[in-house]
Amino acid sequence: MPDPQEPRPSPPTMRAWITHGHGDMRLEERPRPVPPPGWVRLRILVAQPSITEIMLFQGERTYGHDIIARRLREGPVPLFGHEFSGQVVQLGEGVTSLRIGDRVAARGSHPAGIVGFDYPGAFAEEGIFPEGLLARLPSTVSDEAGAAIQALTDCVAAAHAAAPTLDDTAVVIGLGAMGFGCLQAAKAAGAGRTIAVGRRKEALCLALRLGADEVVDASRNDPVEAVRELTGGCGADIVFECAGGPVSRGLAGNATMIQAARMSRDEARVIGLAFDGEAAVLPYADFRFRSIRFSFPSVLTRALFERTVDLVACGRIRLDPLIGCTLDGIEALPEAFARTLDKNRHGLVNPAQIRIAMPGEPG
Repeated sequence: MPDPQEPRPSPPTMRAWITHGHGDMRLEERPRPVPPPGWVRLRILVAQPSITEIMLFQGERTYGHDIIARRLREGPVPLFGHEFSGQVVQLGEGVTSLRIGDRVAARGSHPAGIVGFDYPGAFAEEGIFPEGLLARLPSTVSDEAGAAIQALTDCVAAAHAAAPTLDDTAVVIGLGAMGFGCLQAAKAAGAGRTIAVGRRKEALCLALRLGADEVVDASRNDPVEAVRELTGGCGADIVFECAGGPVSRGLAGNATMIQAARMSRDEARVIGLAFDGEAAVLPYADFRFRSIRFSFPSVLTRALFERTVDLVACGRIRLDPLIGCTLDGIEALPEAFARTLDKNRHGLVNPAQIRIAMPGEPG
């Protein structure tokens, strides 16, 4: 008789979502992966799709389109799934920073490539990932929050690029997951005053709960005039632009970038997080003649990644209030895609998540 205390051996296969072409993803049995040196095998706990991944899946041109087109020419491949939490179940040779049983979060890219693009991501029951991609999750961080940390890293990197001080007023345009992340990251980085600009009453109320000093309802007020009034006519020192993007997706196109420039003081800093591909247009005259400095988030170093996890662990950035939908089972991924595409109708801030497994005995 087998010893009931011995761990059960893992079955030789697992389920994973395989992309056969644009708009065609199927749940299939695949061999359970084995980690090479420097990599680890994870049981995937919670995963969430990003809007960019969904757009790429549907064949739209946005960041990463050429990579996905190249991968699809190789035949059916496991694509997407770079935002997730997992539990270590096997260590490759030479791994020293993680132990079997650790819960981890991931950053999106690594010298080995982009998760879910250059190599398989987390829309599977298990996956293998480079050790340097992962950071251990403290017990104070939920699996659901762990899955949302990858997107938050951009917000912390944006606050790092902005370098706010106690004398600075920082404005966040757009109250989606990135906007709420920037709001809290700017506060944690030292901004003396924060103003949140959004269009939905529920989002504006949540912004106040998460630390905004003032909010501007852009559905009722001109945000440029409102910010200038709140700053005594001077304008903002820092603006995080998180609302631009394809109008077809319910985003603001280029309008919020123009607003960002016009609500800024001379020599202000505008940090661009929204992405509108080749359609993005910088209002050059506003920036040039008033010496407004435009930049993107800082490069995500290991230190910034670990700092992001620390900020969530100690409660200075709260992710759980942003997570409104976690569906059960890997089979729920198509529904998570549909809900994420229509977040406003479903009352979501963060993408819809799927819980693939509970933490358990390493297999």
